[in-house]
Amino acid sequence: MNENKKNNYNMRIKKEEQIKVIGMHCATCATTVTKAITKIDGVEDAKVNLATGDAKIVASKLKLKEIVKSIRNSGYDVATQKIMGKININPEEITNFKNYLEDLDGVIEASISPNGLIKIEYNPLTINSNDIIEKIKEKGYNLKLIEKEIKVEELEKKEFRSMLNRLIIGIIFSALAIYLEFTGLSIYALISSIPVYFYSGYNYHKGAIRAIKNKTGNMDVLVSLSSSIAFFYSIYAIITGLSPIVDVTVLLITFVLVGKTLEAYFKYKLTLSIKSNVNNKVRKFINNEEKLVDVSEIKVGDIIILKNGDQIPVDGIIDEGVVEVNESIITGEPLPVKKGKGEALFSGSTIVSGYAKLYVTRSGENAYINQVAKAVMQAQAIKIPIQNLVDKVSSIFVPVILIASLASFLAWHFILGKSVFIALLFSVAVLASACPCALGLATPMAIVAMVNKAMKKGIIIRNGEVLANLKYVDTIVSDLTGTLTEGKISIKSYKEFKVNAIKYAASIESLSNHPIAKAISSLSNEKLKVDEFEEFVGDGVYGKIGDDIIIIGKKDFIRQNCEFNTKEDGDIFICINNELAGIINIEDKLKHGVYELLNKLKEKGIKVIIATGKDKVEGFDGFEVYKGLKPEDKVELIRKLKNEKHYVAFVGDGINDSQALSEANIGIALNSGSDLAKVSGDVIINDINSILDLFYISNKAESKIKQNLAWAFGYNSVLVPISAGVLYPLLYLPPQFAALAMSMSSVIVSLWSYF
Repeated sequence: MNENKKNNYNMRIKKEEQIKVIGMHCATCATTVTKAITKIDGVEDAKVNLATGDAKIVASKLKLKEIVKSIRNSGYDVATQKIMGKININPEEITNFKNYLEDLDGVIEASISPNGLIKIEYNPLTINSNDIIEKIKEKGYNLKLIEKEIKVEELEKKEFRSMLNRLIIGIIFSALAIYLEFTGLSIYALISSIPVYFYSGYNYHKGAIRAIKNKTGNMDVLVSLSSSIAFFYSIYAIITGLSPIVDVTVLLITFVLVGKTLEAYFKYKLTLSIKSNVNNKVRKFINNEEKLVDVSEIKVGDIIILKNGDQIPVDGIIDEGVVEVNESIITGEPLPVKKGKGEALFSGSTIVSGYAKLYVTRSGENAYINQVAKAVMQAQAIKIPIQNLVDKVSSIFVPVILIASLASFLAWHFILGKSVFIALLFSVAVLASACPCALGLATPMAIVAMVNKAMKKGIIIRNGEVLANLKYVDTIVSDLTGTLTEGKISIKSYKEFKVNAIKYAASIESLSNHPIAKAISSLSNEKLKVDEFEEFVGDGVYGKIGDDIIIIGKKDFIRQNCEFNTKEDGDIFICINNELAGIINIEDKLKHGVYELLNKLKEKGIKVIIATGKDKVEGFDGFEVYKGLKPEDKVELIRKLKNEKHYVAFVGDGINDSQALSEANIGIALNSGSDLAKVSGDVIINDINSILDLFYISNKAESKIKQNLAWAFGYNSVLVPISAGVLYPLLYLPPQFAALAMSMSSVIVSLWSYF
C-alpha cells in the first residue's frame, strides 16, 4: 500500500509539456530534435511528431528554457509568443519576481531590466498572455503592455514625469507644512502634510502593501513604515498635546522622491542613448513629391529623402545622390564617410552633409538600430553570478533593519531612559537611512552602463554575462579569412595545364557566392553553360560542362576525387575528367593592426590560435596555426581545448562560423553586414581591433560593480548605526536627512556607473 502511494506521488510530480517545433523535414530531423530534448537533465521521455511538428515532453523537473535553447542550438526553432511591458518594481525585487515568472507552467524565459522593462517568452500551447498578466496582478504588479506603436522611451518619460509631479507637490506642501508647524499651527501643518503623505508617497505605500502580500521586504516597506510612524504619531501628538513631527513626515517622503526622480531621469536618458538617433518623422518620396510621414508608415521598397543633419530611421540603398554619413553607431568611428549610389546606409547613422534618395530595404523592428536596441536590452537584463550574493543579502536586509529599528527604540527608551519622542526619532531614522536599492542597483546599473558604452564603440553585447566572464578567457581561437584578413580575395597567380581550364573554372565558380569563387570567376569574361553544379562546403565545387566533368577545390579534396600527380603547391586546384588541369594561388591581405592586436593579446597571457580552412598560411610566427579545417573541425578544436580546461573565446564570421561561436565559452562574431538576427555570437563587433576595447570594458564593468557594491555595503554599514544614535550626541542624523542620504545613495550608484 505504501509502495502504491509512493508510485502515485511520483506520477503526480511529473510534468508534461507540448511544444510546436519548426523546421523539421525528415525522420532524421525528428530524431535530432528528440535527442536535443532528452539530453536535458530531468527529461524522462519525448515524443516528436514529424507530421504535425508537435513534441510531447515528460519530465520530473521541467526546464522549458533549457529545452527550447537545446532545440534551437540543434538548428530548429520552437513556436513561441512574447509579451513586453513595463512594471514598477524595485531592483531588490527583480530576482524573486523573475524566478516566480519562470516557474509558471509554459513560461520559457522572463527578462526584467533595472528600469522595469519586462519581456516574457512563453509557450502558447500551455499558457496565454491573459493568464500571465493575471499571475502578475496576483503579485501586486500592474503590467503596462507595450504595443508596437508605443516606444519604450515614452513609457520612461511618462514615469519620470509622474515622479516629477509627485515631487513638485511634495516640495510645495512640505514647505507649507514646515512653515505652519514652526509658527505653532500644528493642526494646519498636519492637514498640509496629507497631500505629501497620500499623493507623493502613494507609490511607496502601494509597494509596501504589495511586498507584505508577497511576504518580502523592500525599500517601499522602509519608506512607508517610517513615514507612516511619523504621520500617525503626529496625529496622536496633536490630540494629546505633545510635539508633532510633521516635518519628518513630509521631508522624509520628499527627500526620497528627490533621489528617485533623479534615478527615473537617468533611466529615461538611458533609453534615449540607445535610439536617440532615430527620427519619428521622415520625408517620403511619393509621386515626385516629398511628404512628411511617420516612420512607422515606411515599408520596404519606399523611397525616402535624406538631407543635412537627418538621422536615418531605416536601412536602405542609396538610389540617387552623394552624402557624408556618421556611422559611429555601427563602427564606433566618429569620422564621416562618403557614400554614393548603390551603397548601403544604416538606421541610427547621421547625414553630415549631402542629399540622397534612399531605397528602403529594412524598416520597423528589422531596421539595424532596432535590432541593436533589442540586443542591448537583452544584455542589460542578464544576471551575473555576483548578483546571487547580493540577492541573499537583500532577502534578509529589510528584516534586519526592522529588528535594528525596534532595538534602537527599545534601547533608547527602556535602557537609556529617553522619552518616547526621542526613541521614536532614532527608530524612524534607522528605517529611513537603510538603502536596499543601492544594493539592488549596484550590479545591473554597471552592466547597463557598460553595455551602452560598448554600443557606442560599435560593440554589441548580446549576453551580459560576457562582461563578467571575459576575464577567464585564456585562449582565443580566431578564424582567418574575413576575420583577420580583409576578406577581399584576389588571384595572386595561376597555371593552366589544360586548354580552357581557367575558363571552365570561372564558369563553374560564377554559380557560387563564396569569396574565393567570385575571385576565380573574374578570371574569364566569357562564361560557358554549366549543365550540372554542386557545392561542397569547405572543400570545393563540382560542375559539368558538355561532356567534361570539372572539380575545383582544396588539395585534399582534389586528391580524393582526381588523379593527383604533381608536387607543385597551390591554394586551389582544377581537375578536368579526372586529370589535374590547373593551379590557382590566391591572396587576402591582413587587416590593419592585426599583428599588433595579436601581440597585445599574447602580452595579456592569452594564447592565440589561428584556425583556418586554407591549406597554406604564412606570416604568423609565434602563434599556433591549424590549417585545412572545415567548420566542424573548428568545433572539435574548441571542444578539445575546453576538455583541457581552457576557457575559450572564438572570433569568427557570425554566419559561417555559427557552430564554433556557439561551442566556445564566449563567441565573438565579426559582422560586416547589418542583419543581427542572422548572426550568432555573444558579442558582435565590426572591427577586429575592438577585441581590446571589449576586454577593457569587461575589466571596467567588474571594477564598477565592485565599487558600487563597496559603496552600497559601506553606506549601510556606516549610516544605519549613525542613524540609530551610536555617535549621539557627537553626531546625530534626523530621520528626514537620513531619508535624503538613503535616496542619494542609489543616485550615486547610478551616476558612478556611467563615469
